[in-house]
Amino acid sequence: MSANDNIPFVINLNEQHATELEVVGGKGANLAILFQRGFSVPDAFIVTTHAFQYVLNNQQTKDALLIIDTLDVDNINQLENASNTIKATICDICLPSDKIDLIISYYNQLCEKNATANMHVAVRSSATAEDLPDNSFAGQQDTYLHVTKENLIEKVKECWASLFTGRAISYRKKSNIDHKTVKLAVVIQQMIFSEVSGVAFTANPITGLRNEVVIDSTYGLGEALVSGLVTPDHYEILIDRNENVEIRLKKIGEKSIHIIGKSDGGTETLETIDNDKKVEALSDEYIIELAKLAKQVEKSHNNQPQDLEWGFMKGKLYILQARPITTLFPIPKHAHGQSGLRCMVSFGTVQGFLEPMTPLGQSVIRTVLSSIVRKIGINRNCSLQDDKSSDPLRHYLFKSAANRLWIDITGVLTPPASKFFGFSMVDTGIDKIISYLMRSKAFPSRSILSSLTTCVFAFLFFIPLILKAIQNFLFPQYGKKLFFNQMEKYHQFIDEGFHDEKNQSFIGYVDHFQNILLVLPSTIVKYAAPSIIPSVLSLRILQKIAKDPMDVLALTRAVESNPTTEMNLLLWKVTVLIRDDQTTLSLFENETIYSLADMYKQKSFKLDIQLEMEEFFRTYGCRGIGEVDMGRKRWSDEPQLVMDQIKNYLKIRNPDKAITTIHDRSKQSAYEAFSKIESELRWPLIQRPLINFLFSRLKILFSLRECPKFNGLIQTFAKCRQALLYKAQEAVNENLISNADDIFFLHIDELKLLASDTDNKQYEKVDYWKHLISQRRIEYNKHMSCKRVPLVLLSDGRTYYDATTIPDEKNNQTELMEGEYAGSPVSPGLYEGKVRIVDDPLNSELQPGEILVCTATDPAWTSLFPIVGALVLEMGGMLQHGAIVSREYGLPAVVGVANAKKLFHNGQLIQVNGSTGRIKVLSD
Repeated sequence: MSANDNIPFVINLNEQHATELEVVGGKGANLAILFQRGFSVPDAFIVTTHAFQYVLNNQQTKDALLIIDTLDVDNINQLENASNTIKATICDICLPSDKIDLIISYYNQLCEKNATANMHVAVRSSATAEDLPDNSFAGQQDTYLHVTKENLIEKVKECWASLFTGRAISYRKKSNIDHKTVKLAVVIQQMIFSEVSGVAFTANPITGLRNEVVIDSTYGLGEALVSGLVTPDHYEILIDRNENVEIRLKKIGEKSIHIIGKSDGGTETLETIDNDKKVEALSDEYIIELAKLAKQVEKSHNNQPQDLEWGFMKGKLYILQARPITTLFPIPKHAHGQSGLRCMVSFGTVQGFLEPMTPLGQSVIRTVLSSIVRKIGINRNCSLQDDKSSDPLRHYLFKSAANRLWIDITGVLTPPASKFFGFSMVDTGIDKIISYLMRSKAFPSRSILSSLTTCVFAFLFFIPLILKAIQNFLFPQYGKKLFFNQMEKYHQFIDEGFHDEKNQSFIGYVDHFQNILLVLPSTIVKYAAPSIIPSVLSLRILQKIAKDPMDVLALTRAVESNPTTEMNLLLWKVTVLIRDDQTTLSLFENETIYSLADMYKQKSFKLDIQLEMEEFFRTYGCRGIGEVDMGRKRWSDEPQLVMDQIKNYLKIRNPDKAITTIHDRSKQSAYEAFSKIESELRWPLIQRPLINFLFSRLKILFSLRECPKFNGLIQTFAKCRQALLYKAQEAVNENLISNADDIFFLHIDELKLLASDTDNKQYEKVDYWKHLISQRRIEYNKHMSCKRVPLVLLSDGRTYYDATTIPDEKNNQTELMEGEYAGSPVSPGLYEGKVRIVDDPLNSELQPGEILVCTATDPAWTSLFPIVGALVLEMGGMLQHGAIVSREYGLPAVVGVANAKKLFHNGQLIQVNGSTGRIKVLSD
């Protein structure tokens, strides 16, 4: 509604406005929807937000609400005092007599409908910011039961006032919800004298299972249950698609008390007699009836899982409230033709980047990686057009949920594929979860024909790849040189295409962009893979030969031409120039990173420093936080991020911690580790020539593991991003979109349509594009607040955030002393230091020598490594970014420590053993 004058003051559930959020709030709208769809909901009427607006417009209320603007919500006394002042002001407001008479007349009509005088009602708050699909603020506003005519108006006022409880004020301020924008309606509902009541979840809120209804029940009113005053009966019920029901679990609670309504109004609490405590509050017949009804409610809400409050009175089941369950992680949709249980792993975990990806970023990664796996014979049902499509039903392997990519690995969980795939090198937690799922045999075996076809495709793919790998094994320098020569030709192809006069239309740019995404996978597969395979194979064989496999990890510190190492050395060179120039050093000590970034853009630094900075940005400006997402800004867009890294480097005062010194020392330690391996050989005459041969291949080729990502993906994304932003300005000029970076909220197929509309000046599409992009931005920003992302997600809703609950396959549980924690060792060494928990590399506050504890890292974190003493990650494996860089710098590192950011706290003294994977708390 556009104006309050058009909003009724009071309405019934069957009226049109009763389902409008802005009129009746979340709870009222949900009840009205259920009522209008024929569910058994106690009759009610609603005092709308128009009435609440009348209260807010009162001058006394306005004055009282000013307190919130300067309120420190972390100060409990200040918060409660402000809350009490506002609530008292609202409760003391005198409503006009005509408004009071209107509410009472609706109450009298409710009594007449039910042939009851002075009916008992429930008075429930219904805020416009609660019980929504994206937010559930259950319990933040008040509900009053068994209210009578005499105190109805008083309780309505108290409901209005409950919008300003301390808890509600604090939540809104911390969630950046303006209290002026939140309104409250009041639901006045026929009171059900429930003999049994409780809650029902249409999906298991703990495991995420979508085909399981969870019911808690108790005697009397549900108030005892929702207030936590009783231990209820607990049921878990499986319901399949055909509505076959199985009560899977029953736990009988004590139900020591129960609450009932008093005949003269209000409630009273009674003690439950001993015999009834041990008796189920619900019969199996009622459990099944309730479970089926709960699923029907869910279906009526577009299959959005619901949290219901219900009650049985005289054998009839009533739905008292319904709200969305907002704590469940979304599930990617099945693609066309897919059925059964699907297993998906987080792409972001593999990359050390857990934030949402833009639609175009997802579409690009999907297109590139799907093209690669199709060459192996996997994902053959999916075409290039499917990958580019915005339709999730066409995404077979790389799916989207919560604006993040998920890799459907169902096809490799059964023989014969399962024998060739492992995840321990990527993430130890994922590996443990997947191994458990494979042992559970939850995934049916593939047909012989399907398996045979995949094997044939894989054979045809791998034969030439293996032949090239053998060639590179024998002649590693040739393989490395060939890779870089081909990458140079590939980048010439990119640059020439964007500068070709034939491609100067927007559609021409998009076509060239799509051609790039076709060429890139072939280049990586043909030239990068044959060089990486020998290095990984060398590493594995060396680990088999060495007495201690951890010594072999140290050998990777001797690798040549590693992009990350070379980047850090170049940035250190810039840092040294700054340190040697007192004027520039003073600027970096006193100016903000944003001022320094402006100076760089304006070429204000001394010539030698400016030139070295430009060289750095020319080579590495393509990098950035979340660089695998083409929609994310690069360092060249945000030079302040690099200025922050230089500031971190300037903290290094100890010459032994200089990047060049660390690099040389790290390289030397690799040769020392090799000497140790050599001295411990069982059969030196036979094994010494072999390990020398393997070590030489490892040194030359192992660095190429990062090159396909850096020289291929990241440099490509930066060039395409810059070119497409340049052309997108034409769409802005034609008013089809608002900002050039709006294009990142489109999929590839949509980007091509936008380009066509821009070139052909299709102005009638303006509203379509702006609305679509606006909705996508809202969705993206919503998911940005999601900080906890599962490692593994099953299509039935089960989520695995870590491997702590997974039983050990061989029952070999690590025995830990008090104050000890275990993870996976990925970089050897022992270090004691203070903890520094970091969520954002830009605002780390990290001090030299501290132990970095974080969820995961990507290249944007690299500048922190030289100043830390050790690394602890919640996620990761041997080949995760943090593990690789730690080995290069000789830092002890342990990964896969679930909830490390909660286990440890800033300033805590701990010991990190990167050889055993153990972490010991020394002191708080």
